[in-house]
Amino acid sequence: MANDGKTALRADIQALRAVAVLAVVLFHLWPNRLTGGYVGVDVFFVISGFLITSHIARDVDAGRFSVTTFWARRMLRLLPASLLVLAVTAGGVWALAPIQHWEQWFREIAASGLYAQNWILAADAVDYLAAENVTSPVQHYWSLSAEEQFYLVWPLLIGLSLLVGRFLRRSSSAGQAGRRESWRPVAAGLLTLVVVVSLVTSVVWTEADQAFAYFITPTRAWEFGAGALLAFVPAWGRSRTAAGRGGPAGVVAWVGLALIVISAIGFTSTTPFPGAWAAVPVLGTVLVIWARATDRFTTGLAGLAPVQFLGDVSYAVYLWHWPLIVLLPYATGHDLRTGDKLAILAATVLLAWATRTWIEKPVLRQRHRFRPAPTFISAAVATALVLGVALAGVHAAREHVRAELAAVAALTSSECFGAASRPLSGPSCVNPDLDGVAVPAPDAAHSDVPELFRGRCAGTSKTDSQPKPCSVGAPDGSVRVALIGDSHAVQYSAMLASIAERNGWELDTYSKGACPFSDVRRAQDDVLHAACTTWIERAKVMLVEGDYDLVVTSQVSGVDWEPPQGTSTEEFAEGGLASLWSGLADRGVRVVAVADVPRPMRGVLDCLQEPERDVTTDCRVSRADGLLYDPQPGAVERLNRPDVTLLDLTDVYCDDRECLPVIGGATVYRDSNHLTNTFARTLEPYFEAGLVPLVGADRS
Repeated sequence: MANDGKTALRADIQALRAVAVLAVVLFHLWPNRLTGGYVGVDVFFVISGFLITSHIARDVDAGRFSVTTFWARRMLRLLPASLLVLAVTAGGVWALAPIQHWEQWFREIAASGLYAQNWILAADAVDYLAAENVTSPVQHYWSLSAEEQFYLVWPLLIGLSLLVGRFLRRSSSAGQAGRRESWRPVAAGLLTLVVVVSLVTSVVWTEADQAFAYFITPTRAWEFGAGALLAFVPAWGRSRTAAGRGGPAGVVAWVGLALIVISAIGFTSTTPFPGAWAAVPVLGTVLVIWARATDRFTTGLAGLAPVQFLGDVSYAVYLWHWPLIVLLPYATGHDLRTGDKLAILAATVLLAWATRTWIEKPVLRQRHRFRPAPTFISAAVATALVLGVALAGVHAAREHVRAELAAVAALTSSECFGAASRPLSGPSCVNPDLDGVAVPAPDAAHSDVPELFRGRCAGTSKTDSQPKPCSVGAPDGSVRVALIGDSHAVQYSAMLASIAERNGWELDTYSKGACPFSDVRRAQDDVLHAACTTWIERAKVMLVEGDYDLVVTSQVSGVDWEPPQGTSTEEFAEGGLASLWSGLADRGVRVVAVADVPRPMRGVLDCLQEPERDVTTDCRVSRADGLLYDPQPGAVERLNRPDVTLLDLTDVYCDDRECLPVIGGATVYRDSNHLTNTFARTLEPYFEAGLVPLVGADRS
């Protein structure tokens, strides 16, 4: 994405940079207007592949190519501005962001400083526990990470090509000129192989798991490679005069630009990307660069001073715009409005100009004085400073959460705490000492998960199809109980483990995030669906063979189901549960379905932290909005059999009109749909009262 002094000679490339960064920025500010503006990143990838390979080729032909020198030059070009923005962003996070985001955001700042952000985001894309992560102010560094990884590997491949070329020269009687050029076909052949393999990988992986494929380097390498291959192809009419190549080259350039614009306007968030569709903006960029037009494309539109200026500062614009977009709402206290977005545009350009003028250019002017070893040391020191700040932020966040969760223990034994304040029958229980209290504190609630959720009993990964039961409770208990389902079942695990230990039950937990325990399909990608289907079939066998007395299950509400044409959602979703549960019940296994929790208002934890909020009365959601469609009650009603029952605690969460985010001094939600472990533990008396009569007391 960066440019140096030599690239300014290519006005068409500067214009491409301007188009690319403008597409990205406008997409981030107005995603519903320029729905495919994300393709600007792909334009940058092609440009980078072309320019870097062209520079390396010139050095090789001049006999001065050095891998370490190349890396040092890239560091001088990229790191000063990159680390500056990371440092300023870290300061912004310290000053403005809620501490609940610190651990994730500072972790991503550290990953960005190491140019590994794309792999962090890819891992989070398939980690169910990371599904509630908030977009960080350095998420855009994923593309810089992929680019740096290309810069790391590509000169090594060039070096390998030189070795092979040298071997071929020794075994050839070609002339001096032929020997000098012998490395080029080797490099081009090797690069072609990389492009083909990467493109196939991109298509296959995008179809299988788009969220993961979007970020990883193997699915993007072919885009860099397309630009790199272009460096081995003569530009349009390179041997002709400028006047002679104007017309046809201009047509090719305009066709290429049209492909980029069509992608930016026509692609949407539903376009399977990168995959095969990435070929459209990539081809467009290749055509513009290959044409090297000198007619109206460069002397007219592309040659305009504002276009060239934007191309010149495009790297800094890309660095600065996203932290401003993410952090400004925390400074203003409201979502971005049109005026805010225009201010971000102005501030981005100003900061980019300042960075280019006072950081990038001074370093580039002095780069001939730098040597690889001192450059590496300086880069390591500067990076270490940024990493130090980021790791300090992670540590501070963890210590804050640890202290807040430790404070919860002092209140859990209080009268009327949590669900105890809202008995299912009789008057509410009121403790004046809990008025205005919310524990865990909303800025620490996100970490209040059952220990089993992250520990040895954590659920399977997205692609894992083998159930892994985890035994808790009383070993060799006389009653065997299984808890099975998605994360909305697992949120009860700590509380059920306590019940099991007290009653002498053996409890096994089976969990798979985003995978409802049902015989029918919810709307989900093919990879997860295939894994879920196999996981459920295997789990059913294990439940029957496990000689369980009781199976407790629950699942997230408000999801989309995929009924066949002519079948209602209710008939499909409820029928799928009914058939599964009746199959277990027919084999002597009692089933208890737990009705799902209401959905809180959007941003409930942020709402609870706003100044002047009364946690007792504010940040509520109406019952109509909070109670999303849950097929479990309907399935129990359809079966109408005594060995399949429903545990519905909706009246604990909601009064006649609204559902509450804080109940009896306990913060109910840890994110947009899961209970805090603290509040779930307060539900223990209700669960115990519902389950014990079904299996009896300790039979030992």
